[in-house]
Amino acid sequence: MKNFDTLTEDIYHVLDQDKKHIGSSSTEDVASCVADHLSRATEVRNKPREHGKLWASDLGKPCMRQHWYNFNQPECGEKLGGHTMFKFLYGNILEEVVLHYATEAGHNVSNQQGRIEACVEDWQISGRIDAVIDGVLCDVKTTSSYGFQRYKEGITDVNDSFGYLWQVGFYKHFNEIEPNPVSTGFVWIDKQNGHIATTRCDDELPSKEDIIERVESISSAVAESTDRGVPRGYLVEPYGKSGNMALPLACSYCPFKRQCYRDANGGKGLRVFAYNHKPVWFTEVVREPKVPEMEVSDA
Repeated sequence: MKNFDTLTEDIYHVLDQDKKHIGSSSTEDVASCVADHLSRATEVRNKPREHGKLWASDLGKPCMRQHWYNFNQPECGEKLGGHTMFKFLYGNILEEVVLHYATEAGHNVSNQQGRIEACVEDWQISGRIDAVIDGVLCDVKTTSSYGFQRYKEGITDVNDSFGYLWQVGFYKHFNEIEPNPVSTGFVWIDKQNGHIATTRCDDELPSKEDIIERVESISSAVAESTDRGVPRGYLVEPYGKSGNMALPLACSYCPFKRQCYRDANGGKGLRVFAYNHKPVWFTEVVREPKVPEMEVSDA
């Protein structure tokens, strides 16, 4: 019997060239969704944030200083480059394709892009779920092959570097979908190799009380007059045995990292070096890395 846990093999079966599959659903809806993503890809995303309003994805960011910058100094954030926008674009398109083939494979797909809103501690929280598949409220995430290996067996507090569980936790506790989804989970897409995996996350989600406390913390942090007294959500980490200190993964993706660490390296700010696998941002360089240093503007 087909259910959320058989989604991967069922989609692969539809696309298997040795199998005969006659399309049963219209491609007009998915084509319309793809066209919408294409048209919206050029919209400005770095708009000033309105106090009192949060996106569901904001809840997964434990760094209160990042929230402070978002609302009080958004102009200090790095602008999204064309390659980043293109990455978001094809990620969105891949999500639409997977949901289309889930339907083709005979799965019950509903509530696509259904909006969920709630007022928590006088803050309006809003987000859109990707879909409910076979009674499972799920988020579809595209990731690198490295990320896919991290998540394909399940997501926990340990490997949830981007706060995905908080976003789905909000959807679970504040949705008004009828009938109420029986479970929660993720569909993971390896955008490099085409692998798909599904995992459930019911036991890993933050509670409703946790989410309320997170909103209270964000509200208090945003109200501070300067960033100095607002705590960071992560600690810098030793990089190798040289004594050098670097930003953790989540901080390296933060658009406000340069402003946040403007006093690093004796007041010179962050330094970034081009390692094979990724740029590494250093807050303290004791021993010069044996790789090229990058211009901050090129990182």
